[in-house]
Amino acid sequence: MQGSMQFKRALLKSLLLGLRERGVASREMGFLERKRAIRRAADAALASARGADATRWSQALETQRRPSTSKRILRRCHRPRPRKAGMAARSWASAGVLARAMVRKRTQVLKGIVPGVETVDDECTLLGEAIDYAVCLKAQVDVMQLLLRVLQAPKQ
Repeated sequence: MQGSMQFKRALLKSLLLGLRERGVASREMGFLERKRAIRRAADAALASARGADATRWSQALETQRRPSTSKRILRRCHRPRPRKAGMAARSWASAGVLARAMVRKRTQVLKGIVPGVETVDDECTLLGEAIDYAVCLKAQVDVMQLLLRVLQAPKQ
């Protein structure tokens, strides 16, 4: 990844351009509409500052920006199904089986948090993507807090 300050500078530049393009300062925009526009601008800025070819999550954020009707169809097809009542009452044979089940469950939760890693089977790749995503999200938070401080500063 680029140096931290360079990355934050690129992120800030992309974020400001994205906010300007989406017209977030418009008084005609409602609260929820403004919230979604800021979220889209922040995601787009994060993906473009990181580079779309760099990681799976940045590619996924770039893909999510593009409107597609096939995504709605796919989402409809892959709805989570309710489990049968008897499956939860199963007794576990050993602590090892329980530990593996917990690792599997936590891996699925992590795959749900980090965009673009839903199909990754390798735990090392998954953890690498998750760490990179967390570092970039931290930089995004820092940039947005800086922007907030600048906008709220008293004008002299």
